[in-house]
Parts: sequence; structure tokens; C-alpha cells
Amino acid sequence: MAKKKLTFEDGIVEFEGIVDSLEKGALPLEESMKAYEKAVALEQSLRAMLNSMDGRIRELTAQGQTDFEEISHADDE
Repeated sequence: MAKKKLTFEDGIVEFEGIVDSLEKGALPLEESMKAYEKAVALEQSLRAMLNSMDGRIRELTAQGQTDFEEISHADDE
């Protein structure tokens, strides 16, 4: 069975749940360590998603600025 791709929103919910359980200190040491490892992996995945979206936004913004400048210069003619 194929593994469902993690969405940013689902990742945040899972990350917050792990952090909450670690902050409560109710987990045994071994489970705490596994939870911490999972939180680190999630943080890395979420950061990669954000970096990807940031790059895409910058790309679209730059393209939009170029398109806007071309339209503005065409209007000036």
C-alpha cells in the first residue's frame, strides 16, 4: 500500500502533538527519544516544504514583476 504524502498542515498538527507530549514529560525515556527523532524529521520535512514554496513564490513574484514592467512599458508607447 502506498504511503500517503504528508501535507504541510498535517505535518504541523503531528509536530505540535509530539512537542506537546514531550513538554508534558509523561513519556518514558525511550519513547521520548523516538518522539524527538520523529519531531526532528518532521521539522526538516516541513522546512523543506516551506523553502520550496518560498522559492516558488519568489519565482512567481519575479515573473509577475517582469510581466507588469512589460505591460507598463507597452502602455507608455
